[in-house]
Amino acid sequence: MSFLLLGIDSLIAGFAIGALVERRSRLRFAALFGLADGVAFLIGTGLGWGLFSEATSEIVEVGSLVAIGLYLLVVVAGMQRMATWPIWLVPIVLTVDNLTYGLAGERTGSVLGDAVTQALSSSLLALAGLLAAVWLPRALPFARGTSAPRLAGTGLLVAAGALYLVG
Repeated sequence: MSFLLLGIDSLIAGFAIGALVERRSRLRFAALFGLADGVAFLIGTGLGWGLFSEATSEIVEVGSLVAIGLYLLVVVAGMQRMATWPIWLVPIVLTVDNLTYGLAGERTGSVLGDAVTQALSSSLLALAGLLAAVWLPRALPFARGTSAPRLAGTGLLVAAGALYLVG
């Protein structure tokens, strides 16, 4: 079940920034979450020494989400045309927990099998979050008039708080 907990950040982040991801890019974006998490686990397992503590991992992850969220709220809110490349950094930023998990040496089976399980979990949960983000503005009347960058920026700040609470 730990693979689901490691992928919950992908669900939350996918939901938070789903409004900014183009329809034709959703599958690739969800796959990037899985690829990044699987590779991070393999790197952590291969290194095998305590590069990051769990607390450091959490600070880096939450701090990065806050920084991207503030960027979307402050910088992008005043722009007519925005660069969406920072949202493609989110899956990479969220690999820190998988890297730390690999460093801790916790495995349920083979290293490759665990990496594939984490990659699939992260991809599927990210896709679920992206699809839920598409549904949300249609379901909630107060979200209809909100710009996508503001909605995503607010979502990332809320996601950072949620990830901090989940630990």
